[in-house]
Amino acid sequence: MRNGMTHSQIVVGAGATAAADTTIGTIIMPADGPHRVHHIFAQAVSATQTAGESLLAGAIVQSVSGDITPNPSPSHFPVPESGSALGATLGQPVCPLHLFPVDWIAQGKASVNMILRQYTANTVAPQAVMGMIFSPTIPATVPAHNYDTVRAQVNAAAETAVGTITIAQGNHRIVGITGHVVQDNVITTAEELIGFFRLASDDVDLAPSMWPFSNAFGAGLGALIQGATGMHTTMIPVDIPVPGGARINVTVDLNTALTNAAEVVVTLAYI
Repeated sequence: MRNGMTHSQIVVGAGATAAADTTIGTIIMPADGPHRVHHIFAQAVSATQTAGESLLAGAIVQSVSGDITPNPSPSHFPVPESGSALGATLGQPVCPLHLFPVDWIAQGKASVNMILRQYTANTVAPQAVMGMIFSPTIPATVPAHNYDTVRAQVNAAAETAVGTITIAQGNHRIVGITGHVVQDNVITTAEELIGFFRLASDDVDLAPSMWPFSNAFGAGLGALIQGATGMHTTMIPVDIPVPGGARINVTVDLNTALTNAAEVVVTLAYI
C-alpha cells in the first residue's frame, strides 16, 4: 500500500474537432499498490469560443490492464462547460471542477486510460485536464485549524514556481487542498485558461501530488471579451501526514501559454 497519504495523478491534452472519443492520456499507478481510488475528476474548456457551438463532454475511465476491482466499466461521467452563443464577441465560459466519488482498488502499475467524449463537433479542439485521487483509505471531510495560501502570476505552459507554504509547528496533517487560476490584465482571444498545480517537499515524500483548479476557463472571442463569472471553490478532502515545520513547495503548469499573466492562488488546510 502507498505511504499512508492521499495522492493524485493528472493527464492533460487536447480533445478532437469531431464528435468523438479522445484518449487524453494514460495514468500508470505507482508500483507499491494496492491503491484505493476514491475520486475521478475532469475539466474541458473551449480553446476558442465559436458562435453556435456548445461544449458538453464526458469523461470515460478505461482499465487497460484489467487489474482494477470492481471492473470500472461502464464509467462515464458528465463534464459540461457551456451552451452555444451568438455574436462576434463571446465571453469566457467557465468549467467548474467536476469531481466524482468512486470506490475502486487498483493494483500497483495498473494502467488506466482517461478518455474525453465530445458529443458535438467543435471548430477548435477543446483542452482537458483529467485525473484520479487515491489513498489507503477514503479521506473524510474534517474542519481545519489553519489555512495558508501562496500566489504568483504565471503565463508559461511549463512548470513554474508559485511559492512555499510552511506547515505551522504543532500541526501534522493536510486535510484539504484547493487552487484557483484567473486571468489578470487583458484577456487575449483564443487563449484558454486551464492547467494543474503540484505539491512537493524536501521534508516528506508527497509524489504523486498533482491537483486540479476549482475552475477552468474557455477562450473568449472578439474585442470586448467578458471575463467569466460564477467561480466557486472546491476544497478537496485529503489525508496527508506531514511534520510540523514542513515546507510544501507549490508549482503550476498551464496547458497553453498566455500573452498576459494569470493569477494563481493555492490554499492548503491543515490540522
